[in-house]
Amino acid sequence: MNFDEEEKKKYFHMGLTFFLAACAIVLFLMLIMNIGKVMEGVRQFLKICTPIIDGLVLTYLLAPIVNWIENRWIYARHSEWLFKGKVGEAKGKVKKKVRAFAIFLTYALFILLVVGLLSLVIPEIAKSVQSIARNYPEYIDNFVNWANAMLEKHPDLEQDFNSLMERYSDTLNEWINDNILGKANEFLMGILSGGLNILKGLLNFAIGMIIALYLLNSKELMVGQAKKVIYALLKKDTANAFIHNVRYTNKTFLGFFGGKLIDSLIIGFLCFIATTIIGTPYALLVSVIVGVTNIIPFFGPFIGAIPSAFLILLVDPKQCLYFVIMVLILQQLDGNIIGPLILGSKTGLSGFWVIFAITIFGGLFSFGGMLIGVPVFAVIYTGVGSLIKTKLDQKKLTDDTKRYVHVDYINDDDEFIRLPKEEVKNVMSKKDFKSTFLKKGKEKDDA
Repeated sequence: MNFDEEEKKKYFHMGLTFFLAACAIVLFLMLIMNIGKVMEGVRQFLKICTPIIDGLVLTYLLAPIVNWIENRWIYARHSEWLFKGKVGEAKGKVKKKVRAFAIFLTYALFILLVVGLLSLVIPEIAKSVQSIARNYPEYIDNFVNWANAMLEKHPDLEQDFNSLMERYSDTLNEWINDNILGKANEFLMGILSGGLNILKGLLNFAIGMIIALYLLNSKELMVGQAKKVIYALLKKDTANAFIHNVRYTNKTFLGFFGGKLIDSLIIGFLCFIATTIIGTPYALLVSVIVGVTNIIPFFGPFIGAIPSAFLILLVDPKQCLYFVIMVLILQQLDGNIIGPLILGSKTGLSGFWVIFAITIFGGLFSFGGMLIGVPVFAVIYTGVGSLIKTKLDQKKLTDDTKRYVHVDYINDDDEFIRLPKEEVKNVMSKKDFKSTFLKKGKEKDDA
């Protein structure tokens, strides 16, 4: 059987397509069967790339500051007398000097801020931790005395508590011996390992700062190269949409994280003032915990308040009650006034989708997932919304959600119709529905 050149190419492409599809299926099955090893390999690769990831994150966070200094301060006002060059002609060596000075000033401000915060907070936290360790037996005695006093005032509660202790005392002792006393060595090794991990983290962060230095100095070149690759690989319209969506993602991330950091700093500061006024033990420590965990939307305040309240409960149960009331008031203030004022509608998500995003991403990626879940899901939500709007436009239907709330079907004239409950009787096929309702609508029009 003889084939011409076109048929040979056709069958060759078909065979190549089938072969590549078979290879893809085999690779996918191997991936599923060895998912544990693959995930471990991914974790090891990410661990190796930690300094580069740190550098990219630092570059992303510090680049807006560098741009602001270049565009609004040095470049606009002082480059002429600082670098002996004309403001409108900052090219070549003058522009390099402006960039170098902007990066230097950004790094100086960043290091000064970090060192200043750590020098203020760490000594106080260390004192609090030492005090907790030193007075822990006394706190336990105070808590036991308070619990006994409460039980004496309520005999029924005391009887129930004693019966529970009699029933589960052996189980409790066994659990303490197995999980606390029996794992003391593991706990000490964990502390040692944690110290080594901190040292490794500091080393990776230092390398990341060096990498960020190079990236900040050549950020326009990097962005230009990335866009060139995008236009080379994608169709022009697709590339245009992709770059626009990346810019939207960047705007959403920076707006959300910047606003959330400011919001958390304000909440931590207000918490410190309030706890100092009411005399809460370890005011600075619990304020730092509340402020840091407040970065996590919705769940953050509770994550920080629960361990803080337990710590205060050991020292003074009455102060614990005051602290809980104060946190509830502070969260109402944040949720209704401070948060909306700073963040506005940075993500455009309703309360349900915020909880959904935090739950899903937190379950998948732990604490980091809870931090990035809301802005990432906001981008996904917007992308899906854009796709749905495009599909509706193709069908010449409106994207106004209110029009779809009470609609039961759309007729051939694109009218939104609602059916009375008595007409919703059974399950219908597409053909039955069309003959029953759409045809009836036409007959009414003809009449």
